[in-house]
Amino acid sequence: MKKLIALTFFLIFPVTTFAGFPEGESGYDLEKLEKSFRLPCDEIGNDECIARSFGVGACTWIFGITKGTEPNKALRIADQVLIALLKGNKLDINSAFTEDGLIKANIRREATYRINFCKAETKLAIPKLIKKLPEGIELDEERIENLATVFPLQYLSMFEVMRKGK
Repeated sequence: MKKLIALTFFLIFPVTTFAGFPEGESGYDLEKLEKSFRLPCDEIGNDECIARSFGVGACTWIFGITKGTEPNKALRIADQVLIALLKGNKLDINSAFTEDGLIKANIRREATYRINFCKAETKLAIPKLIKKLPEGIELDEERIENLATVFPLQYLSMFEVMRKGK
């Protein structure tokens, strides 16, 4: 009987929980993130860890946008989070690329899979990312779905463009 009462009490009253990255007064606590967020790179390999870091970076960008942050500012924050993850796990982003400046196929595949974990949020962010469409084209549900599907590849291609621009 006591367990039933305790369970009822737990389910009736709201509980606040916090998940995700440590946040400070001015946003993410990048130093704490760098020191505490450890990926099992020794077990799964550096390529897998880099792919997971790309996933975290992309989803951080998307979550920032859906929380109301301007896309450019949210991208800068996401880049800082990505850099902190890479640095804290002693990963070199240069190892993610082939000689011709493309992201390795295995990293691209895994990162796409990871980025799709936040696909529902990506759909919510798409209207805030798309500022202007050609005349006569509407941002309907089907188009949002299609754009959310290609978002992981677009996100990764930004890194390739930067890499080739060096």
